[in-house]
Amino acid sequence: MNTEETLPQSPAGEPRSVGEQLRQARQNKSLSLEEVAAATRIARANLQAIEAMDFERLPADSFTRGQIILYAAFLEIDDRSLADRFFLGRDGGKRPQLTPLQQSLRKQRLAPKKLAEPTHVSSATIASILLLLIVCSFTIFCLYFSWNPFAFLTDKIFPHASASHSPFHPADPATSNGEQHNNVQLQAFFKKDSRILVTLDNTPTFEHTYPKGASVLWEADKHMSLEFFQPDSADLQLNGAQIPFPGDTDGHFLLRLPLSSPAASAR
Repeated sequence: MNTEETLPQSPAGEPRSVGEQLRQARQNKSLSLEEVAAATRIARANLQAIEAMDFERLPADSFTRGQIILYAAFLEIDDRSLADRFFLGRDGGKRPQLTPLQQSLRKQRLAPKKLAEPTHVSSATIASILLLLIVCSFTIFCLYFSWNPFAFLTDKIFPHASASHSPFHPADPATSNGEQHNNVQLQAFFKKDSRILVTLDNTPTFEHTYPKGASVLWEADKHMSLEFFQPDSADLQLNGAQIPFPGDTDGHFLLRLPLSSPAASAR
């Protein structure tokens, strides 16, 4: 169905207006206004106003001039005076004085992307872009400083989570509710995830794993033995006094208490 309006024709003998010339060229190519609008990205309403010489419905002169030139180029009309004649028809034959900038713009080659209707970006799109930038910036920050925020939060909220889920062992103070002893007390503050073997007095040796940031206190009547598998994996305090981490013995770090002397380390 033809949705185009029927436009008045110029009286016989009078020269055709710019709008009539453009409309005739379009109709000769069997093109509808919708097809031209889709190809040139000029609004259909503007195309119809140009053909009808309806100056009140058109945008600013500079924008309209570009659209007329683009429309004529699409219809293969090689006449750059069309835009001038269009505005002369509006101004009663008086040619307006162009500024240097307007003269320069007239000489430039026009493309559809320059004269297309302005693109509107939704608020949701802008918000998504900002959120993506924040996430990328935070990720780069964590990678640059080697910081794991999830591990940090876990250590703060659940500092003893691993110990609270440890299997019961009567010789492990972290799971035992038996009698407390004060002869030999060793407290460890773990600086990394650590697996250790613990022997308290004459009880069987047991194995336990502690996460980074956890702390534990062992007590024994007479003596205890701890075997670490990583160097410098914890800060150690014997009866409240700082003691050095045991030295390396074939890849194992063995601590026997009580120490033979206050400054001695395990063999």
